[in-house]
Amino acid sequence: MSDLRYKHILDNLAMMVRNPATVPNPVAINGGVVQISDSGSGIGSITWNAFGMARTQYLLNFTGSRTVSEQWSLTPLHNPEKLKLMRCAFQLLLNSDLVHSDDTEQKLRAFLGDDEFAAAIPKGWFGVGTKHQVPRDARFCGSYHDVYVWVMDDGLDGLSRFYLTILRIALLEANQRTAHVTRTYEGAPSAGKLKTTEVRSVEQLPIQNEPTPSTGAGEFPVTGQGLQFVPAGR
Repeated sequence: MSDLRYKHILDNLAMMVRNPATVPNPVAINGGVVQISDSGSGIGSITWNAFGMARTQYLLNFTGSRTVSEQWSLTPLHNPEKLKLMRCAFQLLLNSDLVHSDDTEQKLRAFLGDDEFAAAIPKGWFGVGTKHQVPRDARFCGSYHDVYVWVMDDGLDGLSRFYLTILRIALLEANQRTAHVTRTYEGAPSAGKLKTTEVRSVEQLPIQNEPTPSTGAGEFPVTGQGLQFVPAGR
């Protein structure tokens, strides 16, 4: 699974190298099944001449085969906002001028957090070239059309950190500062009923002056917030 994840990131990187204006197509690998089937057979024969006119011949023949089948469960990402953040991450990795065309970089910084943004997109850990330029001892390699991207052993840490960044954008929500809020509601004194009610919740900062009203189970919205009257019967 690790090999599939690394190759998928490098394939997307090769596509962005060829044209930084494209949109990456990341998928999340949820799980999979790998089946390995081994089979073997042997055949033997002995040729013997009872009259001693020829030598006795022995023939042994062994054959074997292995079949490997893989099935992986993939979840593609369809959220346009997250795809935009991933596109910005690849463009920052490649120092593309398209990064400064809008405010996506600021949104990516806010998503990852200022403390982790600097280390989330490491640079200088991969090589780019044609198929014949890929080193034979490359640890991982990805391609898109005629563009090849490879990683050596000393660049594996950068690949891993960048992959975790992409995975974080795909699966997690943006960093939001929250606080525990206690609101007290006062009602008119009535026999057998509470005078005050406290509601505790976790809300995003900044705190709104009024909470968003919610409808409880079994409640129905009130319509016609005007004067209402019932005509007298005849």
